[in-house]
Amino acid sequence: MERRGHGTRRHHDQRHVQPADRPPVDHGRRRLRGVAAGLRLCMHDRAAGDLRRSRRQEGFGMNVLKMSGAPRQIPRPWRQGSAALRVTMERLANYGAFLVVAGLVWTAVVAIFHLPDYLLPSPAQALNALVVHAHVVASAAWLTVWCTVVGTLVAMVVAIGFALLFVLSPLASRTVTPLLIVIRTIPMIAVTPLIIVLFGRDRWNTIGMVALLTFFQVMLAAKKGFEAPGENMLELMRTCGASFTQTLIKVRLPCAIPYVFTGLRLAASSAILCAMFAEWLSGSPGLGTLMLDAYSQQQLDLMWAAILVSTTVAYLFFTLTIALERAVLDRSGT
Repeated sequence: MERRGHGTRRHHDQRHVQPADRPPVDHGRRRLRGVAAGLRLCMHDRAAGDLRRSRRQEGFGMNVLKMSGAPRQIPRPWRQGSAALRVTMERLANYGAFLVVAGLVWTAVVAIFHLPDYLLPSPAQALNALVVHAHVVASAAWLTVWCTVVGTLVAMVVAIGFALLFVLSPLASRTVTPLLIVIRTIPMIAVTPLIIVLFGRDRWNTIGMVALLTFFQVMLAAKKGFEAPGENMLELMRTCGASFTQTLIKVRLPCAIPYVFTGLRLAASSAILCAMFAEWLSGSPGLGTLMLDAYSQQQLDLMWAAILVSTTVAYLFFTLTIALERAVLDRSGT
């Protein structure tokens, strides 16, 4: 009996001995990842208005605290193809249909009212000027697009930095925000001479104008996104022992991504126009200067060709912004 008892005790001891080479399980980190995932899903569903699913996933986020193992894999909906590519192709098809209809109406107006070329050239003349001066138009369009993209990227980096500063420091928010509001209320035509003095009459002037226009919209949207997580969510992360960096990466930043893209979409719709406006006032090379020069030389067909290209470039810039938003949100699962 003693031998059997001793053997049973030895078997019981061997069953509970962990191999020495097995790494220890960090249950706290696993619970923290699960909590952050649950909170992100809750924030996404509240923004979408799906209250029923939000309650279910909020319960999942709270119950993760009781789990000692790894959190279960959060299922993602199956998507047929790329949503970003599908949206881009649909918008380009719609724009192509709009160009066809607008061209037919334009041709009919010129033919019915017998408008002379110096008032309104026909679409065929504008397309012919676009083909003849393709190198000039393409070079001007490239400069405008390059300045717009660089100005938008600079504005995004600075705006997200300011938004994070305002969230972390209420004193900085109360001190700097009124100054930014005053700067935003100043008309762009009044700010342009100061920007020309600071950056000169080259492409940096256009970049500065685009960055100034984009900064305010992205900053306000990013600030609202960083403040989107409620106090209960932040307290839950602190209870799990999350540091400031972990809370920022796992909760605040995922919640701010949709807001940042909302501000970026609002800015993208007028960024190309702002760049052309800066080119008109400063004389820096681009589509704006090309249109002004063509009008002064009475080359209205070239002017309308530049208008057509600028409209297409602005629409493409806005469409690519929407496609980038879809791709990033689908990738991050927010």
